[in-house]
Amino acid sequence: MSKPIRFGIIGFGWRAEAYLRIAKQLPHVFKISGIVVRDSVKYAEAAKRWGVTLYESSYEMARHCDFLLVAVSKTSVPAVLEELVSLQVPLLVETPPAFDEESLRTMSSFAEKNGQIQIAEQYPLQPHQLARMSLIQSGKLGQVHHVQASIAHGYHGISLIRNWLSLTDISCEIVGRRFELPILEVPYRGRQVQDRIENEVQEIAMLSFHNGKSAVLDFTRSQYFSPLRQNRVLIRGSHGEIRDNEVTISLGTDAYDTYSIHRIQSGMEGSLGPLSLRELRAGQECLYRSPFPSAPFSDEELAMVEILTRMSTFVRENISFYPLTEALKDVRLSLAIEKAIATQESVSI
Repeated sequence: MSKPIRFGIIGFGWRAEAYLRIAKQLPHVFKISGIVVRDSVKYAEAAKRWGVTLYESSYEMARHCDFLLVAVSKTSVPAVLEELVSLQVPLLVETPPAFDEESLRTMSSFAEKNGQIQIAEQYPLQPHQLARMSLIQSGKLGQVHHVQASIAHGYHGISLIRNWLSLTDISCEIVGRRFELPILEVPYRGRQVQDRIENEVQEIAMLSFHNGKSAVLDFTRSQYFSPLRQNRVLIRGSHGEIRDNEVTISLGTDAYDTYSIHRIQSGMEGSLGPLSLRELRAGQECLYRSPFPSAPFSDEELAMVEILTRMSTFVRENISFYPLTEALKDVRLSLAIEKAIATQESVSI
């Protein structure tokens, strides 16, 4: 059995704490060597609660790490990376890798000079997305040329679209629109809600790629928090399609099959196991199996576990999984969508 992968975290926000929760559940797999903060007094109590060492210097902490996780505000990322690249330590950077044209140019220069940077994009690695990708890669849907994603905003949604369509060339034409809609007040990270109406923004973009493939990105932020707004997925292939968790495929001449992707969950009803996902199945076929079914992880946390696992493989075997160069393609498309929505004109890239 290999030793736990050791990593240190730059920053001590809510995302860093999510990684601390994962490492606490899986100490035999992941070991957090410490956390770099600017003000150690401010975070002393939190560090004691989590049982982690605080560092004021990335250089000092890096000596005890196999890689560093950058989990700072998006505006701080370029300056932090400029400091860290000289350490020659693999870097895992939380999203977004860039957020405007200036940061996109800055990060592009980092990408050209440093191949040791991977981006922690969780959406394509969530269990249901891995299950859908398994069906696409099996060839049962035939050639996938059109998808619709209403799951995540901006570059997150784009990362799903590019995965489903297997796109490397992002040349396309984009049109987009923004709408305001009424909704009952949305719960947001502990926010107390009342029975009153507020406005939400819905953004829709249509992308026509030069290779003939196409996509629709449709999202409103309340989907992250409100049970009134559900996610939607459509993946259309030449021989079948996935609509949310319903799959329809061709079985040959004038023969078809329809089945559902369903969860095998523990900790429900009479189960005394932890409340956790075990498998995602379609009939007798297993499309996804949790690598740690005994740990009570949410789907989001399982995606983060997958990121850490793939980063471990990158450190040990140099197998890249989501390099900065690819992540910046998603950011570039996301910024082009923002421009198309703002100008209400077609944008080509």
